[in-house]
Amino acid sequence: MYSAVIIDDEEDGIHVLVQFLSDFTSVKVKVAGTATNLDEGIQIIKNTNPDIVFLDIDMPGKNGMAIYNYFSEPAFKIIFVTAYQQYAIGALNHSAAGYLLKPVSFIDLQDLLLKVTKELNQEQQQRELEDRINLLSSAEMTGKNIILDVENGFIMENTRNIEYCYANQSYSVVVLYTKKEIVVTKPLKSLQELLPPNQFYRTHKSYLVNVFYIRKFFRGNESYVDSSHKCDKSIQSCKKYLRVRLKL
Repeated sequence: MYSAVIIDDEEDGIHVLVQFLSDFTSVKVKVAGTATNLDEGIQIIKNTNPDIVFLDIDMPGKNGMAIYNYFSEPAFKIIFVTAYQQYAIGALNHSAAGYLLKPVSFIDLQDLLLKVTKELNQEQQQRELEDRINLLSSAEMTGKNIILDVENGFIMENTRNIEYCYANQSYSVVVLYTKKEIVVTKPLKSLQELLPPNQFYRTHKSYLVNVFYIRKFFRGNESYVDSSHKCDKSIQSCKKYLRVRLKL
């Protein structure tokens, strides 16, 4: 479940958002606190570390945009809530996650929450991958022998030789660092149970990557990892190939 803080000088506006988030949206969001002015809201944010902040822009005292004076690079997603279209455009220029126009539409709120929580999930996955890479960056590559069921029997392979694996319908394909591919007669989920969990990372529902072979991590709208897998194609086409195959 995600957590949120609502900052709005209008009590009715707070009440509507709380009710929508509690009873009507498919995304589960817990309201960690509400405030009617920015100073109070800043303190609640510091105390609760929310995932999302719903923030009115036009408020008495400090304008909602002043939040960037306290958080230059917020760890949370900011959704501005305003009655003025021109303010909404300004909010996007501040790299806000989005905006809602008053009176808030349930449909607009639902659509924006789906977008924002998807971004939160991707960022969490990126952090987990970075932590895993940092932890193992100085470690010696380890491995264990596993038995891979193939069509005509089985093959024994050490996991340190496996660069990544991907799903192929009801089968899996194991790609070795030598570029040799082994078709395994097990789904990827079953194959994952054989692999050391601290060594293989699921970057996508269809891909498992050996963390020791990750050479570079790319952030962006389509975050992806670049392994040390060598390619006979040009650098440009090879990188494009890996971006699709190892997409987060």
